[in-house]
Amino acid sequence: IAPVFVLMEQITLKKMREIVGWPNGEGDGIFSPGGAISNMYGIMAARYKYFPDVKSKGMAAVPKLILFSSEHSHYSIKKAGAALGFGTENVILIKCDERGKMIPADLEGRILEAKQKGYIPLYVNATAGTTVYGAFDPIHDIADICAKYNLWLHVDAAWGGGLLMSRKHRHKLSGIERANSV
Repeated sequence: IAPVFVLMEQITLKKMREIVGWPNGEGDGIFSPGGAISNMYGIMAARYKYFPDVKSKGMAAVPKLILFSSEHSHYSIKKAGAALGFGTENVILIKCDERGKMIPADLEGRILEAKQKGYIPLYVNATAGTTVYGAFDPIHDIADICAKYNLWLHVDAAWGGGLLMSRKHRHKLSGIERANSV
């Protein structure tokens, strides 16, 4: 419906991926009006990827799905859980260490807990720059857990994503290339 805009978006995003060093600008993406909507898009993409019938049949077509995010993550994750029909009780907050980083062992424990209850763990939100502490979650460790249990990994990089442009600080986002959505 907006071919010129879509073309401009594709070219701009490819150039941005090249600038941050992704081979041949590989990847995909869309512009969004802000971090909260980006987080919601990530949840929607995960839900559709694993349960495509949700598009035509709604939430009745899916089992009880669980989302995971750190206790220091942006409020938009719980808000999206409510707005998209998951329910805020199904957004599990993972403990953080004294520096505000998600504790991967707690994440894995909570995933196993959800599975034991018969729920389906779907999505993990890692944060690259929390709003209070500026903490960067250990993305590689979280990605390993997501791979082990076949969960969608989203990285909320609204605050810290710009560090991909920094030679000095880009290491804080190490592992972001393993995310399903950013």
